[in-house]
Amino acid sequence: MQAVDRSSSLYAEVQQSIYQVRIINRKTGHKRTIGSGFVIERSNLLATNYHVVSAYTNDPTTYSIEYLATNGSVGTLELLDVDVLHDLAVLVADKELGRPLQTAELPAKGATLYAFGNPLGLGFSVVTGTNNGLLAESEDKNILFSGNLNSGMSGGPALNEAGAVVGVNVATAGNAVSFLVAVEYLQRLLEKIRTQQFQPASNLHESIVAQLKVNSSEMLKRLQTNPWMLESVGSFQVPSRIDTSINCWDGSETDEERGLVTVISVNCSNEREIYLDEKLSVGNMQYQYTWYAGEKMIAPRFYRMYELQNSDDTSSNATKENVTDFKCETNFVQIAKQNFKMSICRRDYLRYKGLSDVLVTGAMVSQKQQGFLFELFLTGVDFKESMRLVKQLFENFQWKN
Repeated sequence: MQAVDRSSSLYAEVQQSIYQVRIINRKTGHKRTIGSGFVIERSNLLATNYHVVSAYTNDPTTYSIEYLATNGSVGTLELLDVDVLHDLAVLVADKELGRPLQTAELPAKGATLYAFGNPLGLGFSVVTGTNNGLLAESEDKNILFSGNLNSGMSGGPALNEAGAVVGVNVATAGNAVSFLVAVEYLQRLLEKIRTQQFQPASNLHESIVAQLKVNSSEMLKRLQTNPWMLESVGSFQVPSRIDTSINCWDGSETDEERGLVTVISVNCSNEREIYLDEKLSVGNMQYQYTWYAGEKMIAPRFYRMYELQNSDDTSSNATKENVTDFKCETNFVQIAKQNFKMSICRRDYLRYKGLSDVLVTGAMVSQKQQGFLFELFLTGVDFKESMRLVKQLFENFQWKN
């Protein structure tokens, strides 16, 4: 009963400081996307998510940004700056919007939090949930929130019992599993805006590209300096979980080709998806090892089966407006004293200069009835730095036989 009573009183306390944020097509006057925002730092500043305003950021000539107050009033907003890595943006209005909400440290695990926003554009709402702490092994360090955030609540504030902001609504996985951006990242963005004298960033796109490059460089350098554990995949010892942000899963199959082939597979990936637009996100890393043993199968039949598994797949949701076509180079190399057919494929970002997607595939070709496939896919990275990581990975391969 206490949580219900507090959500009711909080609702009354903060509703004048929470807004719907709308991206409007200038030609039609209709909404493209909606989210939520809240007054922060100054009476004319709103905080929200980057993904709420990304359509405007990518095409400001087509779109504008508006707010809708709980009393029905509407006004225009200007984008000051963004933190694309943590999905944050700060907007400014030409008039006072309300009382700025205060910020506070995240309370202890198990504490009740109150997420506010405009779900599905249906009106101002509050969702009560539980703080389950920071995702320490995640790269974005989001807060795990046991509450049902809905579309349209993105960018709204998550408050503690005192009504202070401890997080910003950002995403949901359904079944009362949602995520909040920790308020410390909003505080850092606000500090940057203070140094700009609360003026818009001089070149927002260049700032976004710089953020992405720094993040890519830091990630790749961290991966290379981490202590790596090796695990057995067939007759190879290979690096498995090379960072705490990466999880590895078994993908083995026990009944291939009517039991004639044993397949051992390990799939590893991070959970990072840095949102850039509806069809483009970066920051993801995936790699896979697959071992094939077919001693019970005659060599030609094994080779035909194995060759079918060894095919480059460079399909993705990225459009030609975002990236170039993949260009691949294939060579035969020796890794751990075994011969491999190695392909390195690269495509470059058109609007985010200096970033690329990299696909590396390798197939062992030195054994007649054993095979080993390796695949690595990186999105939004510096190509040369990624090649240093690839080189280090292969130098850690060990052949056990």
